[in-house]
Amino acid sequence: MPKYFYCQGCGKRKRKNPRLKGKQWYCGSKKCQQAKKNKWERERLKKDPCYRNLRKDQKNKWRQEHPGHVYQQTYRQNHPAYTQRNRELQKSRNAEAKIRQIQREISDIVKTDSLTSVTPIPSGLYKIYPCRISQEEKIVKTDSLIVELKAHRGIAETLV
Repeated sequence: MPKYFYCQGCGKRKRKNPRLKGKQWYCGSKKCQQAKKNKWERERLKKDPCYRNLRKDQKNKWRQEHPGHVYQQTYRQNHPAYTQRNRELQKSRNAEAKIRQIQREISDIVKTDSLTSVTPIPSGLYKIYPCRISQEEKIVKTDSLIVELKAHRGIAETLV
């Protein structure tokens, strides 16, 4: 019988435990034993509907006893370094989001028919005419509908 095996968790060659009678797949390190347990549980959840329902009920009970906002609040209180780091990173994320928003408003070269917060034309009645543009003149989006708007006169009096 071989005295060594390759661990399925870490992939390292390890000395076999002589007390184990069957084939050894995992070494005794904490990470590898956790990997072994996780694999067993995944397989059990796939095969055993009774076990799956039991775990589902256990998780639902835990969620009811530990609501998300309370859990997060407790976590933040117990991990002040995490909270401080998150606040600092959030400032940079907000700054990046603001820059992306400004760039989106400025640069419409990729999607020329996108809606913006600024209305380019005043509201009113318009006639829409199809505008003929060659494929070479279109920049990126070749299937977009490009129209010409002309102010309509005379209909406003009939609507009033």
